[in-house]
Amino acid sequence: MRGPNYTRWWAIAAALTALAPGVAAAPLGYLVPRHAREVDSSPWGVQSGDKARVQLFDRAGELGVKWTRFLAAWPAIEREKGRYDFSSIDGPVNAARANGLTPFVCLSSGNRLYSEPIPHPDPNWRLIYGVKPAPPILDEAATAAWLRYVDAVVARAKDRVSHWEIWNEPNHHAYWGVAPDAAAYGRLVRLTAARIRAAQPGAVILAGALAGLDPKFIEGFLREDTARQIDVVSFHNYAALPEARIYFADETWSVLRAHNPRLRLWQGECGYGSHSSTKDFRGTSPWGLTVQAKWLLRQALVDTWHMRAEVSVYFKLFDGGSRADRQERPELAPVDRVLGFPAEPTGRRVRGKGVNEKCLLANPDLTPKPAYHAYRNLTALFDGRYRRVELDNRRAVHVLAEGQFAGVGEHDDAYPSIPLTAAYRTDAGAVLIGYWLPWQPQEYTPKAARISLRLPAGFTLREPVLVNLLDGAVHALAQPERVGEELVLANLPMFDFPLIVAERSEVRLGVDRTTPAYETTPAW
Repeated sequence: MRGPNYTRWWAIAAALTALAPGVAAAPLGYLVPRHAREVDSSPWGVQSGDKARVQLFDRAGELGVKWTRFLAAWPAIEREKGRYDFSSIDGPVNAARANGLTPFVCLSSGNRLYSEPIPHPDPNWRLIYGVKPAPPILDEAATAAWLRYVDAVVARAKDRVSHWEIWNEPNHHAYWGVAPDAAAYGRLVRLTAARIRAAQPGAVILAGALAGLDPKFIEGFLREDTARQIDVVSFHNYAALPEARIYFADETWSVLRAHNPRLRLWQGECGYGSHSSTKDFRGTSPWGLTVQAKWLLRQALVDTWHMRAEVSVYFKLFDGGSRADRQERPELAPVDRVLGFPAEPTGRRVRGKGVNEKCLLANPDLTPKPAYHAYRNLTALFDGRYRRVELDNRRAVHVLAEGQFAGVGEHDDAYPSIPLTAAYRTDAGAVLIGYWLPWQPQEYTPKAARISLRLPAGFTLREPVLVNLLDGAVHALAQPERVGEELVLANLPMFDFPLIVAERSEVRLGVDRTTPAYETTPAW
């Protein structure tokens, strides 16, 4: 089955029209993409997917991200006791580095050579996730074998890999292999980190890789004398609204600071489907190619500003699979045969077969989706020079007209109808400010809301521009007005995805559009 033909689906759109007052109608130009090799540092990453297709790292390099994550799965490396096959990591590590990417490698997965599988009691879980071996920490001989595997992998790749992550989603039965146990995971982290440090003293060690942001589980494994042995706590977060993770940020940081103020936070895996029929996390309606692109842009700013994460990684670039592969449903009740399989409202995984539509490249022909272009525009604009700065979004954004976002205004004081902001600045003083409305992303948004953006003392904008990351267009803004100590940008458009205010001098402009203009690209 061939993938969707986006060229046929979406003709190239006309130039943006009917912009809000204060924004020049004709774009100054378009963002020029940057290859990862052109970027010195960046918070952005992607998990490339099928490790057998090392050419995917070429596409990741073209995307302009700097980080890539993949598993060094124990059962793939040690298929026979005492014999290690490194082909599953050598190719990806070399391809990533050749494309300017920094790999961080997750040491993970139980091995049936040493641990027996323990089925989940829920038949639907067994059907979707399969049955995984128990973690090695439950058995002394398995633990010793695990540490030998760790020694072997680190010795093999330490000249090319400096960032190591310990286990994938230990707070999830399907990946830990048994009911999650934070203390047991903490003991595994303590032993594993010691072996990594012994072999590679300068390594950066990540722990957690949590399924969802789980402060109680973090507290549990850090209590096992691990907080001084690791550098980063990482988490994964799949949610219909990326802003939902913000609710756990304060508690998470309280735990980290209590155990070790030097600990950092990384978001190592998240994504959203462009189609309703997808394997793994599904989300909730509406689905769409533009919905996916908007979700990606929102999660990037949520991670780096609201979550204070140092790195934000999207899952994923590409994966195989066939749409002809259907999930068996032997446990269906009579009502399920009428309404279909009862997916949870949160869209938790409902299928283990088929195509993962969270990917940025279409299956099977690797055609870039709109989310790929949106991410490439973000990486072209926003690199490691920008640092988070404080901005009170409740004071910064004032809604002047609701557009199609009915009811949004000064009288509404409830999430998700409060516009959000994310502010960053370079050491030279150049600012970058994103703002958006955290409604459920829509495929079509024909009429923008209008806002004024008020920046407090300390913010300067010499030649401001407004950047639309969906299509890469850069528009001149009217000079801001100084009102008291505030800097006011009036009559800006606002949508359900981040628009970016930046300094023109910091934006690489080209004459030609590099992002297709889709039918769903908003007209301002």
